[in-house]
Amino acid sequence: MLEKAKIIVQQTGEIIPVMYNPTELSLNKSVVLQGEGSNIQFQRVNNDDLVVSLFFDSFETKTDVRRFTDRIAALTKPTVGTGVRKEPPTVVFAWSGALFSGVVLHLEQKFTLFLSSGIPVRAELTVTFKSVLTEQEDLESRGYFNCRRLWTVAENDRLYLIAAQTLGDPALWRLIADANQIYNPLDFPTATDIGKTLVIIDIHSESYNPPVEV
Repeated sequence: MLEKAKIIVQQTGEIIPVMYNPTELSLNKSVVLQGEGSNIQFQRVNNDDLVVSLFFDSFETKTDVRRFTDRIAALTKPTVGTGVRKEPPTVVFAWSGALFSGVVLHLEQKFTLFLSSGIPVRAELTVTFKSVLTEQEDLESRGYFNCRRLWTVAENDRLYLIAAQTLGDPALWRLIADANQIYNPLDFPTATDIGKTLVIIDIHSESYNPPVEV
């Protein structure tokens, strides 16, 4: 049996099936860089908007096609938020698995066939989805899980100063000491430490488990 594409509303679990599967999909990513020439640094990866063309036809049953298309049109309206902040529902476009997560940014509806009464029975929809990331996905898009940070030891370095500069918290110095097998942190750096390269543990990594104090 041919699997149908569907739109899943994350907040409610509502499933909106498409009537006919799209004939093609284009999933693109854009890399954001900073700098020029030989000094180029990676910033993040952005998911480009997903644009999907959908076709609906209720001519055989002589019923209003808007009973199908209105469910998608409703995704342009805010449904969550508090106070002055209003947010559209976050949805997943799925077809043999989740393909894209985001919100409906733009909806174009074209009704192309009508009954004698004026009721529309055929529609072409062009839906533009804008990507929305979870906190984990946002960290991944910024490369937190792909690159290790390195630090070259200088004479005046102290572990708490390195932790403050690289991890944002001087209290995390012990993580650096443990990761680099520094057994006498109070004596760091010794003459043999100068010029060594330290690996700075990635506290955002999925594999990182913070120590439990007892």
